[in-house]
Amino acid sequence: MERDLDVVVFGASGDTGIIGCCCLFFKGRRLGLSSWAPAARNLDKLKKELLDRLESQELGPEGLAPEAPICADASDYSSLLRMCQRAKCVLACAGPYEEYGEGVVKACVEAGTHYVDVTGEVPWVEKMMNKYNEGAKEKKLTIVNCAGYDSVPPDLSTFLAAKSLEKQGGQLQRFDAFVGGGGGAFPTGTLNTVVLGIDKAKQQVLSKATFGILGRKPQSSTDAASRAGDQQQSLLRKDAKAAKTKYVPAAEQANLSRNLFWTMVPGYSALAKQFCLPHFMAAINVNAVHRTAAAEGYGGMIYRERMGGLPSGPACLYGLVPTLMGVGGGLLFALLVPVPYFTTALLKIRDTFNPPLQQKVRDAAVNGFRQTGTTTVRGFGISQDGNVTVQVKLDSDYDPGLGFTMLSACTVAARLSSNSRGTSQLRPGFNTAVSAVGGEVLAEALRHMGVTIEVSTQQSSRL
Repeated sequence: MERDLDVVVFGASGDTGIIGCCCLFFKGRRLGLSSWAPAARNLDKLKKELLDRLESQELGPEGLAPEAPICADASDYSSLLRMCQRAKCVLACAGPYEEYGEGVVKACVEAGTHYVDVTGEVPWVEKMMNKYNEGAKEKKLTIVNCAGYDSVPPDLSTFLAAKSLEKQGGQLQRFDAFVGGGGGAFPTGTLNTVVLGIDKAKQQVLSKATFGILGRKPQSSTDAASRAGDQQQSLLRKDAKAAKTKYVPAAEQANLSRNLFWTMVPGYSALAKQFCLPHFMAAINVNAVHRTAAAEGYGGMIYRERMGGLPSGPACLYGLVPTLMGVGGGLLFALLVPVPYFTTALLKIRDTFNPPLQQKVRDAAVNGFRQTGTTTVRGFGISQDGNVTVQVKLDSDYDPGLGFTMLSACTVAARLSSNSRGTSQLRPGFNTAVSAVGGEVLAEALRHMGVTIEVSTQQSSRL
């Protein structure tokens, strides 16, 4: 089937979608694209909030103007299918994905179109993988989830450390990734996903504690729309139980569980020589890190993901002071979660403080895709024999939540699109961004887009 578009950005009128469109508008040719288009349910909103603003901007030599916008709605499968039939790759930005994501995945598989998203909803990814992985493989399609701040920085850094040691005849025994950043804002979809997860957990606990008398089984909008037919509802429940293949392969599951537990415990990193807190997105990222490790041949390693950017010098007792403060804050949050209307308060805080931050990022993106903050990784690894240490540094001038997330996702989408022209070999089916296009290829593509990535090794002085 002939495709007239390299990339389509679905959900283009939302937080992440707008930033992604700006990235393609100002950096599209640098990414290697020749055509792209935004897609949204409400084209009037898209025109007002994005396209009208971009009309007054100069493209520059790296930029690429969009084709006519596409009307596509997550609740209208035929519109999704028409959209996917025009594209080599769809970049899906409409979340929460549990509510709005499946139709796009299904349409991409049916249409023979590569797919990229920026979700962090691992249970949803696992469900989609069980339903559509074989179909994607049969059509030699690549499906990439978690292609933004969740989970490219830690996953790519771990891969580069492992492969650097392999080039010297060693194997990665342990990797401590300090991941962080600043500036920008939280995507609305991410915050909605967090609130949805908290509400689900509270409802499930209440239901179990009262033997089903109180609480209710949470349902997505897709489930709610199917209440009219008991038979259809039964089929949905069977789908939910049908997931047999885990996102992280069985051989790596035990190691994942160990590393996830210890990652979420504050501790001391002998490799970084500092006390540390768990990174707030570690529970999501460890899944991508271990899926890639299993696929790329360095499974079984010890992995810890820590909060980057915290003071770690002698004045703060090598990170002990901020670690203790973080533990206190975490305990306070845990005590507040069961309080009635806690998530309502979270949403109120979001609606009060986040919109000005989001607008600031949008303004920077619309006016030349300018810097919006920082995203950083400082990774410390050691070989199994203890003779070689490796350090990985990743630095970007874009904030984690919106700027870097969409720069990364657009870079991955461009790589998938270019494969449609036969310039590289992709791994079909559901994959992490690192495994899909190759870690070295992805690192070089991000470097080309201005991300600084450095890897160095040295003989260990024994810890």
